[in-house]
Amino acid sequence: QNRFHTPHNAQNADRRVNAQNNYSRQSQGQLQTTMAADGPCITAISTLDWPAENDIEYGLIQCAGRSYLAYESRLLNRREFLHSSSFYQASNNNNGASSSGNDGDEDDGSGEKKKKEYDLLSLSERKLKKLNYYQVLGANLPMHASTEDIRKAYHKACLKYHPDKTGRGEEDEVFLLVKAAFDTLSDPTKRRSYDSTVDFDESIPKEGVEEADFYAVYGPVFERNLRFASFNDPMRQAANNANNDTSSNSGGGKKKGGQKKKNRKSASSNNLASQQVEKCPPFGDDDTPLDQVHAFYEFWIHFESWRDFTLKATKETEHDVEAADSRDEKRWMKQEIDRKVKKMKKEEMARINLLVERAMSADPRLRREKERVQNEKAAAAEAKRKEEEAKAEKERLEREKREAEEEKKRMEEEFKKKDAKKQREMEKKQLRKAKQLFRKLTMTAYQAAITSDGSSGNDAVWDDLEKMNDDIELLCDKLSAMELGSLSDALGGANAVEDDGDGICVEALVEVKQCAVETAAGAERQSLLAIKQRNQARKEAAEKQRELKAAKASSPWSKEELAALAKAVKKYPPGGSNRWDAIALFVNNLCKLAEPRTKEECIEKYNQVASSAAPPTDSTNSVADDKDAEDGATSEAWTEEQDAQLQEMLRKYPADMDKNERWKAIANGIDGKSKKECVQRFKAIREAVRQGKK
Repeated sequence: QNRFHTPHNAQNADRRVNAQNNYSRQSQGQLQTTMAADGPCITAISTLDWPAENDIEYGLIQCAGRSYLAYESRLLNRREFLHSSSFYQASNNNNGASSSGNDGDEDDGSGEKKKKEYDLLSLSERKLKKLNYYQVLGANLPMHASTEDIRKAYHKACLKYHPDKTGRGEEDEVFLLVKAAFDTLSDPTKRRSYDSTVDFDESIPKEGVEEADFYAVYGPVFERNLRFASFNDPMRQAANNANNDTSSNSGGGKKKGGQKKKNRKSASSNNLASQQVEKCPPFGDDDTPLDQVHAFYEFWIHFESWRDFTLKATKETEHDVEAADSRDEKRWMKQEIDRKVKKMKKEEMARINLLVERAMSADPRLRREKERVQNEKAAAAEAKRKEEEAKAEKERLEREKREAEEEKKRMEEEFKKKDAKKQREMEKKQLRKAKQLFRKLTMTAYQAAITSDGSSGNDAVWDDLEKMNDDIELLCDKLSAMELGSLSDALGGANAVEDDGDGICVEALVEVKQCAVETAAGAERQSLLAIKQRNQARKEAAEKQRELKAAKASSPWSKEELAALAKAVKKYPPGGSNRWDAIALFVNNLCKLAEPRTKEECIEKYNQVASSAAPPTDSTNSVADDKDAEDGATSEAWTEEQDAQLQEMLRKYPADMDKNERWKAIANGIDGKSKKECVQRFKAIREAVRQGKK
């Protein structure tokens, strides 16, 4: 049986029930109802087995769809919460057609349909429970009605259902229901909680909706949930109405300037806020631009719901705050209700998010866009892959070409190296043969030139075989194979050797000796030139060192540097290894100098302080004592090169030699040092080694 009834249908049903009951009573009493004299006579034949009203089973039919919503709105005068929604606008645009097809509706001339008022006293208790508070106060009272409209509807209902008018007493259920409706709807907070739960379908479509049914399935769901958008908040509407009333009444009476200014400021801010109210983008259809589709889902992703679950949480927790026995119990009840409200709010947002996710996954517009983006990405990836393949192929070809060129170049270089090696080996072989031939020819010619008494008889030729061999070896070392070949040809060539010396030209020995003399003189000149160049380089290096030393010596020593030098001399006593290097490092680290002092500068400053005519101080005395005990350094300290020469001479001349001869030889091998200085340096090093071992 349908759960929705109009007052007209309800009254007809009650009349049918009363007639049936009367008919049953007449049948049981064997009563006969006689009409007019000339009318028919009705006689009861048998009783009807009609069940009692309490025994009738009632079922609920879940109805949905746009047609059903229109039917419900037409019958029970139900108004949409979203009076600006597409359905409400469509119903207003079709006022003429609706009014012509519904005899119970009236038109007041403004385009708004009016429902026929129904009498609450004629409705049964079951039907009264089905009405919401808006329907109780008036059939034409919409859910978005203002506070003033609710107050007027309540006054009208009181004139009709007040106990003084009906005579049904103070406990009349109808009047109590009217009073409860006004108490709830007149309080903005209670009304907000009531509107959050009354007549609202929280169901969302399941997954797997076909593309053809997408707009018909999801459109009404989003429109239904738009009822709880922030711009449809009853509290905001009530505040705007109150501010408008305040601004409209601010002109009457005398007020202070500050109060008027405050009212004007509040009114202007509220008007600005009302102008900036957000609106939900349309759901659209299959031809809606994609940017509008994204704007629609962006709105729902950041959807802010004003839905208040306080009333529902109070009913579920069964806590009556007003009936609490103490403040603690009242506080506990409020905490329980708040906890339940938070949970319901969280579930509500999860439901909205699930709705948005399912809609976005099933939206054919987003699917097409997703496929388009995927195709573009695939095309871009394919183009990039082909480009990379072409680039890789190009690089491969270039690499192969480069490798082929490098391989060709390498092979050419190897061939060149092999040819050069063969050439060098051939030249070496020719030089070796030329040297052998030259030696044989020279020895044969010399033997042929000497007399019986062992002399050559020619002043231009060697008198001593050893001198000849030295000159021959000198020529073999300095001359090339071609030059040796020319000298061999002058001596008679290879044929002279094969003929056992018959073709030897003895007179060519003079030319050979002259060549040896000239070669020796040239080698000596080259040696002298090299020695001269080496000495010149040493002289230039020494000059640069003196200039650098003079430049550094020109910078005066500060008191901090002198104090650091005195401390370093005390810290590092004589005889230590690399003493002056350690002293210079100590001075540089302590004074943090931009240009560090060298050990030569430290030694020079130490000598100046030690030889100065100033009265001796602790620091100068220590420096003077250090000078006396220095490693034989009377005017100049030992350098690293001199220490290396000393070590080399000590290894060259062992200790089993005569001491005097040994130290003389060692001093001769060290530049600028005497025998005494070498002995003192050796003793200092030996003492330092012993102290280090201890």
